[in-house]
Amino acid sequence: MRNHYLLLYISLALLTSCNNDSSIYSVGEDFIELDTRVIITDTLSVNASSIILDSITTSTSNRLLIGAFRDNDFGNLTSQSYLNLETTTYTIDNNAVYDSIGLILYYDKYYYGDTTQIQTIKAHEIIENFEPDNNGTAFYNTSSLKYDDTILGSLAFTPYPNKKDSIFIPLDNNFGKNLFEKLQDNDINNSDDLYQNFKGITLVPNDNNTAVLGFGKTSLVMRMYFTIENENDENTDYYNDFTIESAYKFFNKTTSDKSSTLLSSITSSEDILKSSVTNNKAYIQSGTSINMRIDIPYIKNLNALEQNGTVLSAALTFYPDIKTFESNTFGADSLIIYVVDKKNRFIQQLTNNEGSAAYAKYKSMNNEFDSQNYYTADITYFIEEIKASSFNLDYSLLFQFPNNNNTVNKIQIYDSENSESKMKVDLTYLLY
Repeated sequence: MRNHYLLLYISLALLTSCNNDSSIYSVGEDFIELDTRVIITDTLSVNASSIILDSITTSTSNRLLIGAFRDNDFGNLTSQSYLNLETTTYTIDNNAVYDSIGLILYYDKYYYGDTTQIQTIKAHEIIENFEPDNNGTAFYNTSSLKYDDTILGSLAFTPYPNKKDSIFIPLDNNFGKNLFEKLQDNDINNSDDLYQNFKGITLVPNDNNTAVLGFGKTSLVMRMYFTIENENDENTDYYNDFTIESAYKFFNKTTSDKSSTLLSSITSSEDILKSSVTNNKAYIQSGTSINMRIDIPYIKNLNALEQNGTVLSAALTFYPDIKTFESNTFGADSLIIYVVDKKNRFIQQLTNNEGSAAYAKYKSMNNEFDSQNYYTADITYFIEEIKASSFNLDYSLLFQFPNNNNTVNKIQIYDSENSESKMKVDLTYLLY
């Protein structure tokens, strides 16, 4: 037994030695040494922070995100959609008579915010080529195209995203009639002709909207109505549809004004905002790509325990602020995890020992004495790779929503300084 105590004392002394950037590193107060030479601890240092990526590709999204809401923590958010529309019918009967034109948007049941209030969506005509900047191939949440200030059409409505299947935004009849006549007169008879006359439409929310709504990209239609008199001198109704035909002829622009929030100092992808200056919380928001970064700085010190050792398991556990979590009604059951370098550049998606993608999974435990809501992630492979590498890998973990480019979900996570909901790593280490 005396030898056992001596081994434990030496182990603790080695673990508490650290790099010059930290004066004290307390590890091992809760160690349990078993006969099988297994060490269990939950006192590894875990540092949380918030970062923001430069941009997110949104032209590959399957959803229009349109709306706005005010947020004191994350910033006032606005999301608008840009669409280039094409048709497969370029022939209209000479006897046809124009009727009207409008946009049909089908709910896809995603929403975020207060949908009990009246929302307003305005349509504007795009007036520049529908092309990414700098000869790129994709559009991002920060992309933009010039559009006419004149409102082409608008709709004020109370949304029912889980009940009503669509909304209809009537468009200006002069715009519709001009497009109709050019098709009827064969001035437009193919997609290139159409593009020269009509670049597309952007859908813009009012600043005082209170929700962001999701609409299906593939189901969106700009419908032109007209009639043709039949042989019985009665008018028969017809229509011609314009849809989004190409994956890269569409994108969502989603931005937030963080100037009056605790996040105001993160302006580039290399900025790291420690949770100590954001009320001991880290922030995650999809759409604007605010991400949580986790650093575990003393993994290499595990090698000082003994000459040979291996990590049996390592689980990261963290707790959401329940006030922010309760409003996440969509896609909050898991978080995707990436390995990043010190400048927040992606290395790879985190995997487990079997090579499968690792996720932080939401758990809920409720009983008559206690209620807990938390995330847990298996980071065994990450810990072991850092520990075993011959290089001093300065890698961290980044957490974000899996649907990062087509939602605006948000969540705040308590860091390791919170006494009741403490972020921690539960480590089981085998000495041999």
